[in-house]
Amino acid sequence: MFLIRPSSIVIFFENGKIDNMFWVFVGLMLVWTIMLTDFLLGIRKIPKLEHTVPSQTSELISVIIAAKDEEDSIHETLHTLANQKNVEIEIIAVNDRSNDRTGEIIDEAAALHSSIRTVHINHLPEGWLGKNHALKKGAELAAGAYLLFTDADIQFEEQTLAKALTLMKAEELDHLTAAPDLKARSFALRGLISYFLFGFGYLKRPWTANQKKPRGGMGIGAFQMMNKSCYQKIGGHEAVRFRPDDDLALGQKIKAAGFSQKLVTAKQLLSVEWYPDFKSALQGFEKNAFAGLNYSISLSLFALLGVLISQVLPFIFVFFGSPSVQIISAINILLLFCLYGLTTRSFTNYPWWMIFGLPIFALLFVFMLARALILTWIRGGIEWRGNQYSIKELKQFFRNSEEDHR
Repeated sequence: MFLIRPSSIVIFFENGKIDNMFWVFVGLMLVWTIMLTDFLLGIRKIPKLEHTVPSQTSELISVIIAAKDEEDSIHETLHTLANQKNVEIEIIAVNDRSNDRTGEIIDEAAALHSSIRTVHINHLPEGWLGKNHALKKGAELAAGAYLLFTDADIQFEEQTLAKALTLMKAEELDHLTAAPDLKARSFALRGLISYFLFGFGYLKRPWTANQKKPRGGMGIGAFQMMNKSCYQKIGGHEAVRFRPDDDLALGQKIKAAGFSQKLVTAKQLLSVEWYPDFKSALQGFEKNAFAGLNYSISLSLFALLGVLISQVLPFIFVFFGSPSVQIISAINILLLFCLYGLTTRSFTNYPWWMIFGLPIFALLFVFMLARALILTWIRGGIEWRGNQYSIKELKQFFRNSEEDHR
């Protein structure tokens, strides 16, 4: 039916079934109204780390970075970390089997800054993803009472760690995770980021991290600070060793174990270039897409169909439907724009007019997800940073890890 031109679709529905389409959009209107209300209530619970006034502290923070082929960004990351103010830190930079100058750059930085320690990994054990293994090896060397896991392409404002530790101590937190400013060079990449955050917001409900209930939870790889005892009690990275979404999985395990957790935004304190180009984004999506949908083919197909129906069809029927369908489609579009706009404003620094690209970004998401699923199916797993991982093993480990924290 979707291969027929829009005018033919309208005629088809007008022959006795247009009412069904109207009620589909009524149902969607109710869903988006609930989600918009949930977002408005939830986003108030996510504070800005920028509002914290830093205080001098003597506790040592061990910053652990996993870096593989990051020669373009690791120098700046180490530089901004080494220049943190009002805080005591050690930086453990783990070179994970890099094929470029990453290891050399880390060694050069360590020679300039006494706070930087270098670890070189040449072998990846079976049953581990590279990044997870590298972070685990770094954590084993950590001397600090607090651990900060971060990525090799993050830039830190000089008061970031002092503000984070001040907030952790003031609110007696076990885990603090922060959402950075996600930079992108092109309109398409910014659209993908904003659309990803839009879907992530209503599916994962990130504000659950700031509720006392053990359900939900959040972890963002750019910034995960926790006390060492919390990390050790949940099993560390051993507990998420085969999870591509290790950051989220770690945060959810911390939450499920009853530790105090908080999510903050830090758009003025942390920044990262999401992906340098569209090709890199496609490759990254291959790794995370299936994991984000719990390795379920049925859930993935439902997501594809759901996006088309809920976020593409209203933009078609607002022009080609009957008057009643056009009106309900317009209401759906208004609700979508409100939720999309609020999400974009809350988690990015992008301009408000990005919302008008929603149907295009939705179609782009459908293409990327379908492509990722097809490639995963053909390969029998995922390829990431030179390694192949079986979908059977990934799916089984996901099931086991989910059962462990229930």
